[in-house]
Amino acid sequence: MKKNLIFYSLIWISLFGLFNLLTFIIPAWPNLEKYTASFWIGWGVAVAAFIIQLICSMATFFGKSAKKTFYNVAFLSVSYGGLVGVFVVSMFCIVVTPLPYWIAAIACSIALVINIVAICGSRMAIVLVNGLDKKVEKATSFVYDMREASESLLARAESDDARAICKNVRDAFKYSDPMSNDELRSIEDDIKLHFELLKRSFAGDGSEVEKESKELLILINERNNKCKRLK
Repeated sequence: MKKNLIFYSLIWISLFGLFNLLTFIIPAWPNLEKYTASFWIGWGVAVAAFIIQLICSMATFFGKSAKKTFYNVAFLSVSYGGLVGVFVVSMFCIVVTPLPYWIAAIACSIALVINIVAICGSRMAIVLVNGLDKKVEKATSFVYDMREASESLLARAESDDARAICKNVRDAFKYSDPMSNDELRSIEDDIKLHFELLKRSFAGDGSEVEKESKELLILINERNNKCKRLK
């Protein structure tokens, strides 16, 4: 990520420098003044668009996870598109220096506002998607945690009978509905309790293994049926 940021920064500096170089060395049209109000308005708005795009890129590169960085790709694309649009309008004002200042101001303002609105809309969409992801992750955490725990229990089973019991438990969690909600919390607490009792039974004399495994499978089945009723 750091290398990508350095690479991007070099490109941004080069393009920004090239823009300013061309802007100030390109001669004005014959018999026309170059540095008019239209020129400075166009130049100022273009610089603002470059800075906005840099800020958007920083937000993308400093994403804390691959998923967030992936979501920010669309955000970055919108900022690039906005930069190009503002750049075209600004260059027109920079080149056509006789353009009245109020026309240049209106044109550049419209282009810049459209750019900002598009970027904000894209950012809000990313925030909403991230929020939904967190809700889904929280709602499915119980089943996914139990799947991992049952896989671990199966891997530690020593006898054929123990492996058969653990496999039934693992499969029950594997094919359970992953979505959860507050109405399932009570039965899920019971499932966790009996799963821990099953683990202790394996670690002890094994006398309660069959009883706890049956109770656990019954609770998992009850949870799945309740999930269906709640949908």
